[in-house]
Amino acid sequence: DVPEMVKTIAFAIRMILFITIPATIGLILLRFPIVNTLWERGEFNRLTTEGTAIALLYYSVGLCAFCGIKIIVPAFYSLNDTKTPAKIGVYSMLLNIILNLILMGPLKHGGLALATSISALFNVILLIYLLRKRIGLMGGRKILSSVIKLFFVSGVMGIAVYFFNETFFDPNSKLVLKLLILSADIAIGVLVYAILSRIIQNEELTFLIGLVRKRKNKSSA
Repeated sequence: DVPEMVKTIAFAIRMILFITIPATIGLILLRFPIVNTLWERGEFNRLTTEGTAIALLYYSVGLCAFCGIKIIVPAFYSLNDTKTPAKIGVYSMLLNIILNLILMGPLKHGGLALATSISALFNVILLIYLLRKRIGLMGGRKILSSVIKLFFVSGVMGIAVYFFNETFFDPNSKLVLKLLILSADIAIGVLVYAILSRIIQNEELTFLIGLVRKRKNKSSA
């Protein structure tokens, strides 16, 4: 049932973007507090924290692609095509190696992380392009419209998280206090994102709310 398959893939892509776009922005903004809070102690010093935060920054760029690949590849399998994802995977690996050699000089270990993210983006974009040639239109306009709204909502969320973190997070505080502030950063981000998504009547959020309600009704029954 190709038309139903197209609907499922398009919705899955929008759902992944709904989760990963704010997660990407959150990881970029909170990369230092996360690493500082979770690992900076003993021989894991401030210099190590800063280096790890740089790697996290560049890995975060590819988060949407890493997740998107998990959706698109099974679509090829459902069409009895295992060769195309394998070929694209090989091309992506070769691109990763080339980018490693190019970027590891100026960006050091950050270049290795960025190369991985870029190759993942190349992988998922090429897979989507080839899948679209196989099954036709995949609701690209609706996905694009959703992405624009998500970036706007995520941007507002990011501003709120940034100013709260800059005001209250102190990397030299005790671990318990840092955990509380980091948890508050995340909670504020989730709350702002959820409220704004509800205001713009985001379909993915509505679906998730409906899913939670169904599970509650089943458990109560």
